[in-house]
Amino acid sequence: MKTKFLIASFLLTLAFVSCKNEEKKESVTPAVEEVKVNTFDVTVDVVLKTDDDLILYYKDGTNEWFVEEKAVWNTVKGNNEVQSVVFNLPEGVLPNDLRLDIGRNEFKGLKDIEIKKITISYLGNKFEIQQDQLETFFKPNQFISYDAATKLYSFKKDEQGNYDPFFETKPEFYPQLAKISSK
Repeated sequence: MKTKFLIASFLLTLAFVSCKNEEKKESVTPAVEEVKVNTFDVTVDVVLKTDDDLILYYKDGTNEWFVEEKAVWNTVKGNNEVQSVVFNLPEGVLPNDLRLDIGRNEFKGLKDIEIKKITISYLGNKFEIQQDQLETFFKPNQFISYDAATKLYSFKKDEQGNYDPFFETKPEFYPQLAKISSK
């Protein structure tokens, strides 16, 4: 009698658990729509023939200097065609200054690059800097040379062997940045 009772209890428990598992399988969580994050974005259209890193540093009012914690890195594979390198700043960050670095401070014989366009966008506002306007808004530092005839930037070490090529913003850039950042 005990055996029949135990078997019946076991079968009843098994049936209950099976039904409960089926209920769990049937209840499907409704699809969640992907929420588009509104980030401040900078897109650099560039011909970069050698593998390298492009780094966008930003100041957002909490930092006086450009620091590693306020940088977005992109590793770019060398290609003879124009590539769009997109930098998405963290959500909620509105920069008040930018700096575009080429490479990791190592002179690796980087081939010349051509920057075709820089596009800055935020919440539907957009500002495009065409190739012929680049030096109106950005200044290459002493590790970068520009050849106006070929529109190519080349890279060099200084007399002490230092190497840190980057483009910094010029005063003409800030009013455009303010327009993009206004909601």
